[in-house]
Amino acid sequence: MDPFGRRRSVGGRLVPRVEALPQAVAERAVELAVSALDLNALLDQVDLNALLDRIDLNRVLARVDVEAVVDRVDVNAVVERIDIDELAEQTDLGAVIAASSSGVASDLLDVVRSQTVGLDEFIARWIGRLRRRPYTGPPGPTDGLQAKAAS
Repeated sequence: MDPFGRRRSVGGRLVPRVEALPQAVAERAVELAVSALDLNALLDQVDLNALLDRIDLNRVLARVDVEAVVDRVDVNAVVERIDIDELAEQTDLGAVIAASSSGVASDLLDVVRSQTVGLDEFIARWIGRLRRRPYTGPPGPTDGLQAKAAS
């Protein structure tokens, strides 16, 4: 007797004929029920806010492959959508220029101060040579200032 003779293929597996008929009836019933449903009316009854409150976004985002998402982004299309004129209007260029120029001015002032100190030292050494006295370095703070600095 052939063990497969009394079996039929249902859903990719072999089942006895007794199971095949109820399986076929169930599949047809599901097919009829789904085709009779008005999916839009069903979705209108869903409270989307309540559904979204139940979703753990951190868990969803942990499963997202960010590299794959970035690879799909067309950066040129994103850049084309940027309104440069609107962006420039919203940017306070005066403050940006003032901040950057004040930084440059501050750096320039520091350079001038250090160069002035160097020039002062150079002149002091030459004056010491002309007077034929050894140059002992720049004068330090007075005794009162040294006492305050030590405390």
